[in-house]
Amino acid sequence: ACLRHLQSNEQGVRESDSPEFVHQARVAIRRLRSAIRVWKPLLPADFVADFDPLWQALAGRLGDTRNWDVFISETLPTLIDRFPESPEVARLADYAQRCCAMHRQAARQALSSLDYSRLLLDFPASLLVLPEDPEQRLADFAPRCLKKRAKQVRELAAEAMDGDAAARHRLRVAYKRLRYALEFFAPLFSGEALRQYHLAASELQEVLGRLNDLSVAAQLIGEALPEDQRGDLCCWLEQQSEALLPELGRMLDAFHQQPAPWKRAPSAHLDLSPTATSTSGASQLAA
Repeated sequence: ACLRHLQSNEQGVRESDSPEFVHQARVAIRRLRSAIRVWKPLLPADFVADFDPLWQALAGRLGDTRNWDVFISETLPTLIDRFPESPEVARLADYAQRCCAMHRQAARQALSSLDYSRLLLDFPASLLVLPEDPEQRLADFAPRCLKKRAKQVRELAAEAMDGDAAARHRLRVAYKRLRYALEFFAPLFSGEALRQYHLAASELQEVLGRLNDLSVAAQLIGEALPEDQRGDLCCWLEQQSEALLPELGRMLDAFHQQPAPWKRAPSAHLDLSPTATSTSGASQLAA
C-alpha cells in the first residue's frame, strides 16, 4: 500500500511544480519506513540494514523540497504581511524560490534514477520471500508494539513542554510512529475508542507540525540571511512558537486521558491477511 501511494505520485513529482506530489510521495516513504520499524523485531537484520538506509536517503532528497515548499506557501506570505517594507524579506523570498527550484530538480532526478527503479524492484521481491513464523500471532504482537510506542510518547511529552524545538521534534516523530502503527493495526481493533484515540493523536500531531514548521523556517532563514539581518524575523517566529505552547499542553493532557484501544481483545472476525491489514487500517480510522 505504501509503495502504491508513492508510485501514484511519481509522475507528479517529475512533471509538475505542485507541492502536493512531493508531499504525498514523502508521506508514503515515511509510512513505509514506519512499517519497517514496526515489524523490525520480526524482520531479518540484513533486510532492515539493506533497505531502511535506501528509503531514508530517498526521503532526504524529497525533504528539502518539502521544507522550502512549506516555507514559500505558508510562512513567507505571513512574513510579507508582517514586514511589508523589509528588504530582508524580499531577499529571503528570492532565495527561497531559487532554493526550492533547485531542490525540486533534485527530487525529480531522484525519482527518475536507476537506483530508484532498482529499489522498487528489489524491495517488494525481498518482501515476498521473507520467512514466516507460525508461532507468532499478530493479535499478540500488535498490542505490545502499540504499548511500546505509547510509552515513548508519554516519556517525550514532558521533555517537549520543558525543552526546545529539538525536543518537540522528537515528540512529533514519536507521535507519527504511534499513529502510523495504529493505522497498520486498526483492522484488529474496533469501537469508538479506537477512532477517538486516533483523532486525538492526529490533532496533536497537527499542532506539533505547526511548531516544527516554525522551527524549520528559522533554520531556513539562517541559511538565507546573514546573522545581522535575520534577528527580527527569527524573533517573530519564536513568538509564534511560544504562543502555541499552551495549546500543545492542553492537547497533550487530553490525549493522555484517552483509553488505549489495544487493551481490549482484538476483533476475532476480521480478515488478518497481509492484504487486508495493509489497506484497510487508515480507511477504517477515517470512517
